[in-house]
Amino acid sequence: MSKFVIYVELKPFIAQWAVHHFGCPVTFPPQSVGNARIIAVLRKRPDDTKPDVEMEGLTPISIPYSKQKEPESWNYVTPRGKQFIAEYVESLFNDSLYGEFKEMYGENTKLQTIAYTWCEMHGIAIDYADTIRQRFYRERERLLACGIDLRNRSRNKKDKKS
Repeated sequence: MSKFVIYVELKPFIAQWAVHHFGCPVTFPPQSVGNARIIAVLRKRPDDTKPDVEMEGLTPISIPYSKQKEPESWNYVTPRGKQFIAEYVESLFNDSLYGEFKEMYGENTKLQTIAYTWCEMHGIAIDYADTIRQRFYRERERLLACGIDLRNRSRNKKDKKS
């Protein structure tokens, strides 16, 4: 990895999740899709543009080293490029959230309890537990309307083959 970073605006709970899993600055694993996406949107810094500076509400993301685009010269990302990277991080977050919530969810388990547990597991402040619960609940309801049931169902004795 290089010593160069870009600063991307993420929702606070997603930033906490990303920092918990990828460190600060957020550094994706070598040869990962995340690094490929960053490299794809790198540009040479325009002469009239100053480097990004750390500001509250922005998450630092490490620019990976690339032979084709060495970070010393290629260290500028446009606002839409930053949005592209932020959407990728949010997509990773959603995959983690929905996959793990589905595994944790059961008939006798409260979504709020799962949300608190999931936040603790992923380095997210408990203040966001209700937001996390609502995200899962809304997605579950949207999918249920299309016939996709994320709820775990335990088999009844009558369903078992003798």
